[in-house]
Amino acid sequence: MSLAYKLPYTYEDYKRWKGDWELIDGEAVAMAPSPIGPHQNLLLTIGAQIKTSLDHCKKQCYAYAELDYIIDEFNVFRPDIAITCQKVIDFIRTPPKFIIEILSPSTALKDTTIKFQTYQKEGVEYYMMVDYNLKKVKLYKLINYEYKKIDEKSEGKMEVDLDGCTIQFDLDNWWKSI
Repeated sequence: MSLAYKLPYTYEDYKRWKGDWELIDGEAVAMAPSPIGPHQNLLLTIGAQIKTSLDHCKKQCYAYAELDYIIDEFNVFRPDIAITCQKVIDFIRTPPKFIIEILSPSTALKDTTIKFQTYQKEGVEYYMMVDYNLKKVKLYKLINYEYKKIDEKSEGKMEVDLDGCTIQFDLDNWWKSI
């Protein structure tokens, strides 16, 4: 027997769950198992480069790894890296300036479709997708309420300017970490 009508889960439900989850349009999405070694090494390498860049900026921006981004009552995502220009006390509750998702085989479809569309709709200025299997990085910028690809590389350097705060990425160094 199936239910004719299923109530969506809310953020209040989400707060009580054990384990790692995301909430997408009221549906519970498990994040297990945890990301594998290459994903984790890449996350730390990218995070270190971001931290170095942010330490040299006059503007106060902050990077957060795997911190919940509470979009609304029915949507809670956990980006690999989110950069905001305001300190976060508990969870991210306003659109970050920049989100980076490292594509894993189990999350790539969600990251390239659902999250792409949601981040665009919510006004996240920059969205970067890192595919470590293909060693390819795609960078999008929100222009006139729509993501436009502004860079795509497999090697070399990439830069992002967050209102005068330049974040520099060394892609060659990324691939060495995995």
